[in-house]
Amino acid sequence: MLFEDLKTLVAVIDHNSLTRAADVLSLTQSAISRRIQHLESVLGLELLDRNSKPPQATALARRIYEHAVPLMRSMNQLLDISREDAVPSGVFRLGLSQVIAEIVLFDAVMRLKAAFPALEVQSHTEWSTGLLQQVSLGKLDAATLLLPSPSTLPANMAGRLITTLEVLVVQSKRRPVVERRSTIKALAEQEWILNPLGCGYRAALNRAMQGAGRELRLSVDTHGTEMQLKLIAAGLGLGLVPKTVLRRSNSYAELSVVDVKDFSLSLDIWLIHPVQLGNLKGAATVFGDAVAESFASVAAGRGRWETVNSRRGSE
Repeated sequence: MLFEDLKTLVAVIDHNSLTRAADVLSLTQSAISRRIQHLESVLGLELLDRNSKPPQATALARRIYEHAVPLMRSMNQLLDISREDAVPSGVFRLGLSQVIAEIVLFDAVMRLKAAFPALEVQSHTEWSTGLLQQVSLGKLDAATLLLPSPSTLPANMAGRLITTLEVLVVQSKRRPVVERRSTIKALAEQEWILNPLGCGYRAALNRAMQGAGRELRLSVDTHGTEMQLKLIAAGLGLGLVPKTVLRRSNSYAELSVVDVKDFSLSLDIWLIHPVQLGNLKGAATVFGDAVAESFASVAAGRGRWETVNSRRGSE
């Protein structure tokens, strides 16, 4: 009730008229008067000088007005948080795996800031299992997940499937350690350069090797795809890399792809967010579109990968 009373006082002072305030608030003039009188009773003072025609706000009323206006604004922003059709505001907390962030983060942030300049964007990189947990706990507003394909949307989440990545086995072109066509058992005899524990495609490779009665042998355990590819190009071991990432790598010309007849890996990229996202729904939509367009742009272009393979085919 007090909030509605303050809202009425603000309208009366803004329009300098009980009648115009009643029109703006869709109330009768008598209802406006009752609200002002109730507020005066609560505060223990007169807010309007009724000897004036029309009644004028007192000095104390104007001081209250100065505090009430930002309060009204904050309350309206609070109410907008629950409305999906409202303009995104406040902080938008994004979660991405490192591989996805390397491809899409710059373009996605630029798109978000162009669409919603006042929106604060915070990004966080982690493995997909951790990102899913943080969205579930309300610590992130949206996240991109890498899940072994085929996959489904995690329970109690809203979202969309963005695309599917093909993951390749690569080695040094100058210092190869296996034949171009190989098997999982032959790969198990070599050392690998991979992400630390928690990485989805490291886990898939480990399962494949255990299924063949072998164990994964590590040469280097490190974050950072570009660093991994440099180490692989130097001949320190085999590695796994999404095809779209390989195309963009500075080490591309120094790497060759191994065709493994009994192992293949594809990962689905999902954009997930809580079912009820309120006024951040528009931001999540823009973010998802930016991620999809970044990967579509890479897939549509004739990258170095296709160029090199077309040359091989003509040899």
